[in-house]
Amino acid sequence: MTSAIIIGAGMGGLAAALRLRQHGFTVTVLEKQPRPGGRSNVLEENGFRADTGPTILVMKYVFEELYRALGLNLDERVRFVPLDPNYRIYFHDDTSLDLFGNMARLSAEVERIEPGATERLFRFVGAGAQKYDLAMEFVERNYDHLWELANPRAGLRLVRTQAYQQLYHQVASFFKTDKLRKAFSFHSMFLGLSPFKALAMYSLITYADLVYGMYFPMGGIYSLIEDLLTLAREREVEVRTHAPVAQILVEAGRAVGVKLESGETLRADMVISNADLPYTYQTLIPAAYRKQYSDARLQRMEYACSGYILFLGVNRHYPQMRHQGLFFAEDYRANLDAIFRTHTIPDDISFHLNNPTITDPSLAPPGHSLLYVLAPMPNLQGTVDWDVAAPRVRDKLLARLERIVDPDLRRHIVWEREYRPTDWLRDANAVYGTAFGSLAHGFFQSSYFRPHNKARDIGGLYFVGQGTYPGIGMPMVLISARLLTERILRDVGGSHG
Repeated sequence: MTSAIIIGAGMGGLAAALRLRQHGFTVTVLEKQPRPGGRSNVLEENGFRADTGPTILVMKYVFEELYRALGLNLDERVRFVPLDPNYRIYFHDDTSLDLFGNMARLSAEVERIEPGATERLFRFVGAGAQKYDLAMEFVERNYDHLWELANPRAGLRLVRTQAYQQLYHQVASFFKTDKLRKAFSFHSMFLGLSPFKALAMYSLITYADLVYGMYFPMGGIYSLIEDLLTLAREREVEVRTHAPVAQILVEAGRAVGVKLESGETLRADMVISNADLPYTYQTLIPAAYRKQYSDARLQRMEYACSGYILFLGVNRHYPQMRHQGLFFAEDYRANLDAIFRTHTIPDDISFHLNNPTITDPSLAPPGHSLLYVLAPMPNLQGTVDWDVAAPRVRDKLLARLERIVDPDLRRHIVWEREYRPTDWLRDANAVYGTAFGSLAHGFFQSSYFRPHNKARDIGGLYFVGQGTYPGIGMPMVLISARLLTERILRDVGGSHG
């Protein structure tokens, strides 16, 4: 049997392990943390259960495809609840907007903000559909050569949709008000990109949210990790926690195993890294073998932003809230410039607000609510002292929550935790403490130009997860596991038993 070692038990690593096992491989997954999950982890304390990474699921069909490939039905194993609306957006002037997937309800909301905008809304969604179809041609495939990007039909569609433009600029061409421009351009933040720098192509994410819907798995996102772990046990995939890897072993130019920090050596026919790709090259591969990604090249690459998370257990219910919310700072550009250009704490903070107990009360003790607040923040390329900054960020977030959720909120907090950019670095080996993924999705870090899932300088070394293509986000990570498996099967000559 062909054997594989996977470094990192994130969602991509677990999905790759199960796919390879389905083809007869012997697979061992090594995880440094006490729990598998990588960025998709969980915090369980005092009766509260909070996802520490992604909190909602989009493009559910990608998850369904994984389970079909394993001979299973996802909906028979995990219960999903669709969100309606997807988000409530809070603005600085205490107004709000609900983003419904239903076009009639969405257009009514949009008309409240910008009378006469319905026709432009429909044109915007139609343009998003074109970008989505165009992008998926480049997302769901492996690459070997640059010329594979030379698709004349796709090039024509790229020009026709103007997907190469700046995202915020193109959104602004559809909507006149600052509020709607914010509401329909923020999605690039989940790729670690400013809407003022991201390609307009990424309005496809807004389209996917609206058309394919957003879902919450009961028990939280970590319930998906738990089910993948159940499948791993049932199918004899070994998942070892508390097993940090110190080095990838290379002999005669080929990866042949790993050495753990404990000193233990494990050998296999191939090594797959689900760790951050820059971390893998910087830390796990001996310098003599690093021909493709030197320190200098890695330093030149563009890294995604980080985030500060505040978890709050509150002894009250808030039925007026939606499951998901977003608050936008009044000066959107200044907020984003601080995060992405000057690497400083924004004066006015935008954030993602999540109240999963609206959908699943079991995530908190009876009579309580769980609030998750994620504020995009600069990564650790700046000089922010988080011991000084964290209390200030916390106070700003609580002050805003007192305006939009509960003026007495602080009196009702019974449990609290925070997660800083430095924690991403410590727990997930996330280079520069990036929260959503390591490498941002600029043009030259996307598609063919994103690091490939097969090392070019070391035989038998592969990559899976957000650091390789197609990139950041749970659906993309699961697609990366499929593309990796297809590549490995091609390399080794098909199925093994």
